[in-house]
Amino acid sequence: MNNRIIKILLLGVGGNVSQGILTALRHSNLNCRIIGACVSPESLGLFFCDKAYISPYANDPKFIDWVGEVCRKENIDIVLSGVEENLVALESKRPELKKLGIPFFNTPLHLLEVGNDKLSTCSWLKENGLNYPKFADASDPDQVKELVLAVGYPILAKPAKGKGSAGIFVINNDEQLLSAPQKGYVYQELIGTPDTEYTVGCYNDRYGELKGLIIMQRWLKHGTTFKAEIVHNEAIKDECERICKLFKAVGPLNIQLRMHEGKPVCFELNVRFSGTTPIRAHWGFNDVEAFIREYLFDEEVSFSPAKEGIVYRYYNEAYVNPDMIRELGHKGFVDTVESFGNVKE
Repeated sequence: MNNRIIKILLLGVGGNVSQGILTALRHSNLNCRIIGACVSPESLGLFFCDKAYISPYANDPKFIDWVGEVCRKENIDIVLSGVEENLVALESKRPELKKLGIPFFNTPLHLLEVGNDKLSTCSWLKENGLNYPKFADASDPDQVKELVLAVGYPILAKPAKGKGSAGIFVINNDEQLLSAPQKGYVYQELIGTPDTEYTVGCYNDRYGELKGLIIMQRWLKHGTTFKAEIVHNEAIKDECERICKLFKAVGPLNIQLRMHEGKPVCFELNVRFSGTTPIRAHWGFNDVEAFIREYLFDEEVSFSPAKEGIVYRYYNEAYVNPDMIRELGHKGFVDTVESFGNVKE
């Protein structure tokens, strides 16, 4: 087993997904030096990396050059992030990355765009003969009329490019439909129930071939998982295998679905690591470690996840040294995070 120090630039550590990647790395058998970066000196993940940087936003014209500069300065082996904007910004500059010295491996941009837009996700599922919720582009009156005639009320309104539960609401009648937002929204058939929702972590190799998956039933609060349980369901497994075979993501693919009328129906594709990444890692499905082993060491990856398990999430505290916040704000980086004695309980 290769035990050299792997230098990782982890972008967006103020967000829960990048923080989950950080947890998965600490839980792995890899010898990592983690250089964390985010846009604010109060981004929580910065306090638990080995070195910390303040980064530009992904839409800043200087972002790509800044990433390249840090990669060269820190001799970075691989760049990771759980923030969609960072992934898109990097992948959209794919031809320039090698020249800039940015070691970034990812699913191609056109597939990122399918996952980042819920209308595109539904269209892709339909076009490929997979189970999908009936849907309409909210800005197309004919599609909306057809959807209401087909499924009736209630229907679900979602921002096409939203995150979590932000902006999602239920439309119960014609009156509410008339006042509902249209631009940038997708309307969907309301499928299943909160007790029939599942999150499926899938890992695909560099050729887009599925190497393993783990199915968890989940329960949500404020749009994120607060309880999850490993389950074994052949119908869900078969549908997710079909999705992976056709989608051909590179690395992680997180499939969100509900059981509806006896069938698993996907309603969201996260073409990245996800909020349940650290949970999967704890249960032996560490797709972050697998990704690094495949791309840096050319290792064949496999998974042997736990057969059963239940997890609950709860609020906790992190005690951070104000001097580190001040130093980040003044210098834009901190060389040795450990010296500040930050503590998570």
